[in-house]
Amino acid sequence: MTDPVLALAAAFLLGLGTYRFLAGRRRGRSPALLFTCCFAWCFGAFLALTAARARVDIDHGTGLAGLSGMLTDHLRTGSAGFLALTAVALRRPEADARALRRRCVGTALAVLAATVLFLLARPREDGGQLVATGALGPVALAGYDLVITGYVAGCLVTLLRRTTHWTRRADDTALRTALGLVTLTTAVGLIWAAWGLDDVLGALRTGRQLTTEDPVSLALGRVCAILLLAGATTLLWARAGRAARRWRAAYRGYRSLGPLWRALHAAFPQIALSTGRITSGRVTAGRMPPADAELALYRRVIEIRDGLLILRRYRTAEDSSADADTDAAARAEAVRIAAALHRARTRAPDGPLRSGPPPAEPHLPHTGGMEAETRWLGQIARALRTLPPLPAGPAADRSPDAAPSAP
Repeated sequence: MTDPVLALAAAFLLGLGTYRFLAGRRRGRSPALLFTCCFAWCFGAFLALTAARARVDIDHGTGLAGLSGMLTDHLRTGSAGFLALTAVALRRPEADARALRRRCVGTALAVLAATVLFLLARPREDGGQLVATGALGPVALAGYDLVITGYVAGCLVTLLRRTTHWTRRADDTALRTALGLVTLTTAVGLIWAAWGLDDVLGALRTGRQLTTEDPVSLALGRVCAILLLAGATTLLWARAGRAARRWRAAYRGYRSLGPLWRALHAAFPQIALSTGRITSGRVTAGRMPPADAELALYRRVIEIRDGLLILRRYRTAEDSSADADTDAAARAEAVRIAAALHRARTRAPDGPLRSGPPPAEPHLPHTGGMEAETRWLGQIARALRTLPPLPAGPAADRSPDAAPSAP
């Protein structure tokens, strides 16, 4: 029966390694990226074989007892080696060739020594166990387990030292959380590897070894897989959360500007930028798909700014602007905008401009960028919504698609 937790982790790692490898073609593949992809492939294959528990079927198909167990152990050894290589490559951005070569040679020697010891043990299957044969069989089988356990533990200790250091130095909360989970995963993996000493002692005492993982080893493997999934996806979830918060803020800002935009659009329909969508022969104005909330907010602010610039022709010098971005100032600005809109609606379409001093500039925030401007315009829109409606003039009865005549 397939273990669902290990199978899910295996599928995720195999897919992630392939995706990162293919994505690296555009941005270049650093040594650390290549080693990480190789770890994902090796460890994913190891988890897949462990989850499927297909060792007996593979062994029967080849006629060599313990072949699938040796293959699984070599995949775990390779995974640990690639983790250590990743730690070396990240610690030294220039990727010291000698240090990387030493690690590669160490991994190859560990795999070679384990293979030789396994063949010397000449194991045979007996009731779900591997039984070492020959005079040196138990010692060779114990040596095989010791090489695998020792090498994997040594690589994990190297990685644990680096991840602990990186976690302490991380400034970003999401990155620190991800590194903390990777550190915890490495610690659990170290305990998992150390549990292999039980196989060493068992081989020395009885010359026997289980053909599958024991319950404790499987439990540690599940915990390691869950923590690895959590650590690998932490940054993805953090990015998704930030994107969702940005979308929510943009959408709320877009909705908050609605009263002000509608008031300006009713007087000056030409401020609406075309979305390229036609409804009943008319261009749909002021609407965008929900997924484009940030773009819709930018567009709505631009349209309001255009409307306020047109509205300057109908403001008077007495409409002086306040300096503070307060609720009282926003209400005063809303009153002035409403009065100017009333003048725009009630004057004759082709009539002259109002005489007198030059019109006042509409008040806009001095600093803070788009966020401050959205907040200020939202205050005006809320204040405008609470004002009593002004009487409609002749211009209000015209088609909303017809732009007012140039004065």
